[in-house]
Amino acid sequence: MRLKEARELANYTQESLVQEIQIQMECSLRHYQNIEYGKKIPTMPLGLLICRICGVDPNDIDEWKITRTIGNS
Repeated sequence: MRLKEARELANYTQESLVQEIQIQMECSLRHYQNIEYGKKIPTMPLGLLICRICGVDPNDIDEWKITRTIGNS
């Protein structure tokens, strides 16, 4: 699931989600937008907070999944 989809399913706009985040920690709208657009990766506390607010498992967010497999050399 994409982060945008998780946010929309939880009935948040980018602005309203950032307002919820700011209750517990600093996060500008621009920073959140960069996270949602895949330009930035959030810190662990911020990523977990976003997921808790949106009601999703962090492991389900496509942008944060590890896609590279580590092979034996």
